[in-house]
Amino acid sequence: MLKFNRLKSFLLAKVGKFQSAQRAKASLNGADIYSGCCTLKIEYAKPARLNVFKNDQDTWDYTNPNLSSQGADADGNGDQDMNANPNKRQRQPALLGDHPPEYGGYHGYQDDSYSGYEGRRMAPSMGGPRRGGGSQRYASQYGAPPPPPGEYSPHAESPVMMVYGLEPSKINADRIFNIFCLYGNVERVKFMKSKPGAAMVEMGDCYAVDRAICHLNNHFLFNQKLNVSVSKQQAIMPGQSYELEDGTSSFKDFHGSRNNRFTSPEQAAKNRIQHPSNVLHFFNAPPEASPEIFSEICKELDVKSPSNVKLFAAKGGASSERSSSGLLEWESVNDAMEALAMMNHYQMKNPNGPYPYTLKLCFSTAQHAN
Repeated sequence: MLKFNRLKSFLLAKVGKFQSAQRAKASLNGADIYSGCCTLKIEYAKPARLNVFKNDQDTWDYTNPNLSSQGADADGNGDQDMNANPNKRQRQPALLGDHPPEYGGYHGYQDDSYSGYEGRRMAPSMGGPRRGGGSQRYASQYGAPPPPPGEYSPHAESPVMMVYGLEPSKINADRIFNIFCLYGNVERVKFMKSKPGAAMVEMGDCYAVDRAICHLNNHFLFNQKLNVSVSKQQAIMPGQSYELEDGTSSFKDFHGSRNNRFTSPEQAAKNRIQHPSNVLHFFNAPPEASPEIFSEICKELDVKSPSNVKLFAAKGGASSERSSSGLLEWESVNDAMEALAMMNHYQMKNPNGPYPYTLKLCFSTAQHAN
């Protein structure tokens, strides 16, 4: 059953089973009707019963297609004989076609379900592939597929996170971005003046929030234990900013940043979602990169130098490579976390051109760099 309130722009919907409602909420909450706008917010309604007395443009009972605005009794039961009155409203074709098959797939995160992916809210496509269809290439980067229908764990209700336990003297918006961008697009970062060491981080979608909380909560950064949780806010409002201890602004908008790594399905498929480790994978460094250069960068940024550095061999010979990649190993996860916050997106000098190399880092699955 559907009941639409045009004045307040909300819709009440009743489904047959509670499990169906759980699946609908999990897959549609946060989805965009149009790319980048008209974001759906789905919640469980307080009324235990939904009464529909007629089928028209505002209400519809799909279990009783012959229910019309004329001839309905007090219980909402219309005349079942449609031939008795030719003026009665016939059932209109469903705008979205027939009911879809049973829910399947990885929350819509499949290669051919990225309609509107570059919008600010990157929720699952409402027209995504069904069970048995679509590639699983992108989904595999995020671990195992979801459990069978009816067993879905709850996901974040908001694309905004609260992060506590930040070291005020060493953290700023860019350093938060450098860590959280590994788990999804970062939209905005805002520090809380009334709560030192706390910041709000707005991600591109609720699934990025899930990944960030799962992988970063309770880890240490600058010897402080991070507490990462879902915020009640649905978006970060700029408001009045202030200066942090390092002189940078307490608010920064990263929407459209070229350093976001989930701006297309092709880019997103390249990411490996990993828990923090003491080994970082680096890429997009100059071909001339060496252990000595990384030690100089660490000294400049006042972070510990890596204990081991491994440079990957160029596939077509050193002369043909436009950039280099490899592994950086530290003695502890905390040291690697600090290096990630400080060094990720560092501008490395380009001896052969005017534009610097933007060094990019992420956690590696390797246990050691050698």
